[in-house]
Amino acid sequence: MLSDGVRTIAAGGVDHWVRIAGADNDGEPLVLVHGGPGESSYSIEQSVGDEIAKLAPVIFYDQRGCGRSARPSDTSTYTMTQLVADLDELRTALGVERIVPWGVSFGCLLAAEYAVAHSNYVAGLILHAPPIVDPLHPGLWTMRPAAVDPILTPDERTALRHQLEPLTDQIERTVAAIGAIAQSENAANFFYYDPANIPADDPAAPESNLEMAMALVGTERPDLADDLAAVEIPTLILAALWDRHVGFDTPRDLATRLPRATLEIFTKSAHSIADEEPTKYVEVIRKFLSR
Repeated sequence: MLSDGVRTIAAGGVDHWVRIAGADNDGEPLVLVHGGPGESSYSIEQSVGDEIAKLAPVIFYDQRGCGRSARPSDTSTYTMTQLVADLDELRTALGVERIVPWGVSFGCLLAAEYAVAHSNYVAGLILHAPPIVDPLHPGLWTMRPAAVDPILTPDERTALRHQLEPLTDQIERTVAAIGAIAQSENAANFFYYDPANIPADDPAAPESNLEMAMALVGTERPDLADDLAAVEIPTLILAALWDRHVGFDTPRDLATRLPRATLEIFTKSAHSIADEEPTKYVEVIRKFLSR
């Protein structure tokens, strides 16, 4: 039986921070699979986490090396295969038979890989801005400079294009584009539909693990969408019209591919849907869980 509270659970030889909320609720537990790679569950936990926990049991955890979890002694374990194994070990340690992975951004990749590997333990999927593309797509990292370019000022745009000229590696080009938008006077317009929705700085928020990020960026399986479609799991896909990180067409097209998908469109959000339209965010999840 689940019980509310924070605990440490070892998985894959690494101590993981875990928090359970809403344990007395009915239904399979949602497991928040945070984004990044290298971020933590903190931002979603602080925004809509406890509201979602009024609907069903919720298991928050930080992936290995992230947030409040320990860092592995061997950084070569920053792989998708290990993250899937960690999640299943956590599920087993908590004594839970079936779960609803709730993926956010990069976490959608992990949630989907888990569903493919362990479909018998998955009652449903929630995918917030899933960067899951089909094998013919050129890849989100390849497209990142093009997504950044329109938001820059004319001078910033010219500087970025000069910087990109000698670069051919897609990850190097992505890093350059991210650096350009992070320093831009228009940065808020890339990350949020309405800059007024940007949360205040929180000194308690964990720092990102850049080492993990660089180990996992660009390692997505091109046939993941095909494999996910084959397991036919009820899936809720949350897509934001102004999302420049993964785009709007990516989650829309994934919803078209999956035989049991429900697509919910947020017209006044960018990538951080839970910050911009939190009431609707919680409501669509409630509807999905009561299906």
